[in-house]
Order: sequence, then structure tokens, then C-alpha cells
Amino acid sequence: MSAPSRTLRIVVADDHPSIRENLRYLLNAELGMVVVGVARDGPDALRLVHATRPDVLVLDSDMTDLGGLEVAETLRRDGTLIRIVLYTLDGDACVRAREIGVDACITKDSAPSLLIDAIRGGAPVVSTPPAE
Repeated sequence: MSAPSRTLRIVVADDHPSIRENLRYLLNAELGMVVVGVARDGPDALRLVHATRPDVLVLDSDMTDLGGLEVAETLRRDGTLIRIVLYTLDGDACVRAREIGVDACITKDSAPSLLIDAIRGGAPVVSTPPAE
């Protein structure tokens, strides 16, 4: 695989500290990716996106104060040019995410490589576990 032509700047937003830090570690270890900020809730995510102007926002759907879908909707409505990847435990949120204009939706039980692909722009719009 060839080296990326530029480094993708990423903001991670998740209300679980361990997930935030694991994602920061995982993404910073990837060639061509750097986490420029982490947010613990929706308002913090919006503030960070506007302050750091990242290329990609990795967003949990279920956060306190302002959920990920509301954050995505706000960013799409205000015209912020950013790739949004919803990273969620709730596969049903992926349906709503598509309606809002989220670029990709990856469930947290997916392989980390799917998240990496989604951030780079190569993943399917929705990745959900098979129906039981």
C-alpha cells in the first residue's frame, strides 16, 4: 500500500474515556492519520470541530447533552465541510445517519480495519452486524 498523500486530521467524540483513548491510540498509530482533538460530549465535539477544522469527525451516536446524530445534523445544516463517521453500538442509528448525510456508519463490534477504511473514505456507508 502506498503512503497517503496527506495526513488526515481527525477529531474523536465519545463519552466513554476508554473508547476515546483507544481510538486516539489506534488512529495515531496509522500512517497518514493524526487525532487533533477528543471530545467527551456533543457540545465539546462541535467546539473542537470549529476550532481545529479536522478532515474527519469520528462520532459516537449516544453521548450526553447532545447525541452524535444531532451533532452530525448541526454540522450538515451549517455547511461545515467534514467527513463524518458514526461509530456506534446502535446499528439502528445507521439508518438515521444515512438520512442526515453521515458519510459512514460503523458499529463498534466491527473490525478496527473497517473504521480505518471509513475514515479514509473507502468503507461502505453502513456496516452492521448480520441479523440474528
